[in-house]
Amino acid sequence: MANLIYLDAAASTPIAPEALEATVRALKQTGNAGASHAAGLAAAALLDSAREAVAELLRVGPAGVTFVASATEANNLALRGLVRRSGRCDIVTSVADHPSVLATVEQLASEHGTSHALGVGKTGEIDVDQLEAVLSSNTALVSVHAANNETGVIQPLDKIVERAHEVGALVHADASQLMAWGAHSILDECDMVTVSSHKMHGPQGAAALIVRPTARNRLRPQLTGGGQERGLRSGSANSAAIAGFGAAAELALSSGYESAEAVRALRRKLLVGLKSSVGDLVEHGADAVRRLPGILNVAVGINWSESVESEALLARLPRLAASTGSACHAGAPGPSPVLLAMGVSDWEASRSIRLSLSRYTTNEDVEAAIGELGRGYVELVHLLGGPKSEERFLS
Repeated sequence: MANLIYLDAAASTPIAPEALEATVRALKQTGNAGASHAAGLAAAALLDSAREAVAELLRVGPAGVTFVASATEANNLALRGLVRRSGRCDIVTSVADHPSVLATVEQLASEHGTSHALGVGKTGEIDVDQLEAVLSSNTALVSVHAANNETGVIQPLDKIVERAHEVGALVHADASQLMAWGAHSILDECDMVTVSSHKMHGPQGAAALIVRPTARNRLRPQLTGGGQERGLRSGSANSAAIAGFGAAAELALSSGYESAEAVRALRRKLLVGLKSSVGDLVEHGADAVRRLPGILNVAVGINWSESVESEALLARLPRLAASTGSACHAGAPGPSPVLLAMGVSDWEASRSIRLSLSRYTTNEDVEAAIGELGRGYVELVHLLGGPKSEERFLS
């Protein structure tokens, strides 16, 4: 769509020119990385190069990078692969985790043992004391969303890892939302880490499970066959997508920190502008110790008694690409479970919008979004019979 205002980077980031070029170049190259002839060796070299780039970003050796097709697959490999091989049968997650973790843990608990879903406070952060209370010698794994895709809240991974390792449990972190912004030392002690290409300006169709030596011999493959990826994930690799993934990892490592600072400033401008154009809003996750630079989650119309639901508001704004929650939970009725877990009321959660920025978001995008949301909000309030106090947006 012409003049699209794209503020849904948490669902999928725009592909970086470098990643697109690497993907297209690989698509033009014929060969299976498992073949021993020249074309196969060239394809294998593409995988090796990408593996080294992802490994450098995650501060692990190349042997610790297992390529898969999606973050959902990586999460399933971490959870199913460990529990089905471990003598322990208890898994700890949080109510604010990604659906691919929560649904998998629910199924595993029904088949193999028990699970605990930790609550989160009003800030969206896990209560580490609550974690300590449920850990035991039977705990196989603690799996957490390193940075939440709806609120941007970053969990206290250092404390979580310390508590889990004290009882011999492993820690898995889904860091899909984190890696566009560079390398992060908080992941260094996690035993397994999920990374997604299209959440860090690479193409869709590639992801990785980082498996450190502490977890390598405790994982059981979920796809069997040719024994690719050191036996952890059989099947011919998507070489083109992985090549783009590698280029995206190089970009994140070289300039992720700098882009984070620029995006954080744009997020602040967006919030200030919305307070002026919409006025009637509250920000979720603002009091967390650490947050991603690009995610802004706000509830609008909180002081008006009628329902200004976010779905209805976004439906009036076809130019604006934004969301009301996780794209991986698309079509799920009702307000966000993540916001509800933070103590947000159903009424307020149903009015919440997630606006997520990337390194390619511009000042013009932010200004346009402020204007669009202000205009759409006032039009919707008028349609519902509310006060006509913001006529400037209707001129």
